[in-house]
Amino acid sequence: MFKKISLVTFCMSTLLLAESGIGININEKDLEIDGVLDSRNLEAFQTSSTIFQADVNFLYDDENAKLIGAGLLATNKVEALEGVEASFGAKFIWAEVGNNGATNNSFTAVPFMVKVRYNFPPLMYNIPPVSLDSRVLYAPKVLAFGDSTEYSEFRVNAEVEVIKNVSLYAGYRNIKTEYKGVTNSLFNTGFYGGFKFTY
Repeated sequence: MFKKISLVTFCMSTLLLAESGIGININEKDLEIDGVLDSRNLEAFQTSSTIFQADVNFLYDDENAKLIGAGLLATNKVEALEGVEASFGAKFIWAEVGNNGATNNSFTAVPFMVKVRYNFPPLMYNIPPVSLDSRVLYAPKVLAFGDSTEYSEFRVNAEVEVIKNVSLYAGYRNIKTEYKGVTNSLFNTGFYGGFKFTY
């Protein structure tokens, strides 16, 4: 119990001290905290039109499974598509699964990450800003370590800013962590909803 509390406290303090945005999402089984540190908030690092983002997340579910991710992305507008931003980078993933047939498997990988975000154009009648966000992460065996053999993740989110700097969002995620000798590779899947603070 102390280990879990310490881990959550560490992740939250890191996010709250250093992030330009933090989100919390839940469903019936899972709690996830994620944050983004954007180079637009750090003028010393913003020397070109490319934006650099540090991406961090912590996912915990009621089956005693935990996942921590930390990555770096380069983001820029797609010139031919108004309102579209594309991001490319990599992320370090560490996961621990308690109940998948082989107790307390630790999983480590460094998947490549691609993210696409579409911000809808301003609408009439003061409708709040709306955006869609999707991301794919994939690590083949060469980027997975120890008994880990493959990592894949797919997410899609819809987000609406309800008041300035506060957004509500809903989405779907599918995460697979494959191990040697373990047939069930599905780590987490399902719909979720939450809110995000940005500055």
